[in-house]
Amino acid sequence: MLKLMKYEFRKQLTTKILLLAVLGLMEIYFLYGILSNNMETTMKAVIFLSVLAFAGIFFVSFECIMTYNNDLRTKQSYMLFMVPETTLSVMGAKILSAIIQIILTSSVFGIMAFVDAFAVAARFDEIDTLFVMIQRILHQFFSLNIDAGVIAINLVELVIGWICVVILAMLAITLSATFMANSKLRGIVSFIFFVVLEIIITKIRRVIVKPLSENTAHLAAILLSVVVIAIAYPTIAWMLKKKVSL
Repeated sequence: MLKLMKYEFRKQLTTKILLLAVLGLMEIYFLYGILSNNMETTMKAVIFLSVLAFAGIFFVSFECIMTYNNDLRTKQSYMLFMVPETTLSVMGAKILSAIIQIILTSSVFGIMAFVDAFAVAARFDEIDTLFVMIQRILHQFFSLNIDAGVIAINLVELVIGWICVVILAMLAITLSATFMANSKLRGIVSFIFFVVLEIIITKIRRVIVKPLSENTAHLAAILLSVVVIAIAYPTIAWMLKKKVSL
């Protein structure tokens, strides 16, 4: 499986290098604002970096989905499923590589955001103001008090939930491939399946977390996402082996 994961990483390496290059340029622009004591330039850089963070995480996730879709669609790619490995190993490599890429991308942007925030506060002597601003934003948009534990569990829930969305997309693609392998409408059908699956999981999540306390609700949501991923993985592998004509 490790060799397969290495192959998955290599297929998507170019885009990661480009993403890091753009991040590096934005950080240089940010440092220029800091060193020149230019608050306007610094704030522009912060906005650009924020947009890049969301776009980068979304793009990495989307690329994992599209790479899997191409593996089922193109003749060159589906040779991967003919290697002397079990279908569980092949899908395990794909799912684990997707999870690792999403977590690493989120971690890189998260660490950079933390460092940049304190750089701004230290440079412009606004540490107290920074904490007040963060507290107000978290309370206004997420109804959260600034507490390290609360923030951590929310971030974990967000990342795990997003990984679950990516795996559901892979499941939807596999499901459509079971009976529409060569159809031009397969992409549309995959999207419909994905929306239906996401609606079902969302409704289940709401039913589970509604009667629970806040902290317990976060843990339950994380556990549900993990269970969905654990069920989706062997289901995808089974469909590829029994139902999908590669």
